[in-house]
Order: sequence, then structure tokens, then C-alpha cells
Amino acid sequence: NFNFTELYSNETFPEGSTKKGFDASLEEILHSITHYGYSEIYPNVFAINKKSMLTDAMDLSRGGYFEKVPRRYPKDAWYTYDDRSCDYECQAVEYFYWGLTSYLGAQDYSGRFKEINDEWKLNTPEKFKKKDKQFFEILSNKKYFLPSIIPDGKYYPSLCSEISLLK
Repeated sequence: NFNFTELYSNETFPEGSTKKGFDASLEEILHSITHYGYSEIYPNVFAINKKSMLTDAMDLSRGGYFEKVPRRYPKDAWYTYDDRSCDYECQAVEYFYWGLTSYLGAQDYSGRFKEINDEWKLNTPEKFKKKDKQFFEILSNKKYFLPSIIPDGKYYPSLCSEISLLK
């Protein structure tokens, strides 16, 4: 089973996102890993249907369970993605992306909140930890082997060889 996503050079910033642009490869690759990886390996936790810890946290963040994107979210919702073509599973994959990247600090730079606050309000690790406690508990649990840093285009060959020796 293959999954493809087109990314263009003006959408990718391997050294990290800044006011000049957000690295779309981070989002698109994470969507595939979530959908075809985490949701399959840990279905009780990361399944993108109505029956997982991920979707329970997402429903809380949206102010309730909405099978389809609502016309208007409750005023206290912090995840308000409004793409009507995005079904419930798609919403879960997007939520995972917003939560993990905020938890790891990828959304925390000058001007980013203004760019994204129509769909996500917790762009810093501090806001995320304080407001989305249920999802924070999941993402910070080491047993799921989730990423702990955002890719920055700098890789360390000596560390890679040390890791391979541990296998």
C-alpha cells in the first residue's frame, strides 16, 4: 500500500519554519505516519475513528463530537479546523499534527499564531500543555516512541552509527 504527497521546493524548509515559510513537508509526512503508522500500531490510542484516546481528546478540543465540520464551533474550542472536505478521520489526522508540532515547538515563532489561529489556538508548548491536558498526556508518554524534536536539517552520522550499534 503506497501513499504519495506532492511537495514543491517552495513548500519545504529542511532547516525549519520561520516567518519566511512553514515547512509543509513536516505536516504532510506526519499525516502519512499518523494515518498509516501510529493509528495502526496503537489503535486504542491513535486510531482516527471515533474509538480512540486521540479522537476523545480531539472531540474535547473542538467542543464536542462532530462527525462533519460544524458551521460554527463552540466559543471555547481551540481546534477549529473548518475545511468541509475533511471528514472525521481527516480531522483526527490534522489534530494529531497540530498537537504534536505545538508540543515540540514547531508552531512557536513570530507571526505564526496570527497565521493559524482560525484553526488552532495552542501554537506554543506552554499553551498546549496548559489547555489540552488530555492530548498532552498522550504525546508526552514515552511508551509510544513519538518524536521528541522537530527535524532541523542537521543530522549527526556518529549518533546514527551509535544507535545502530544498540540494535
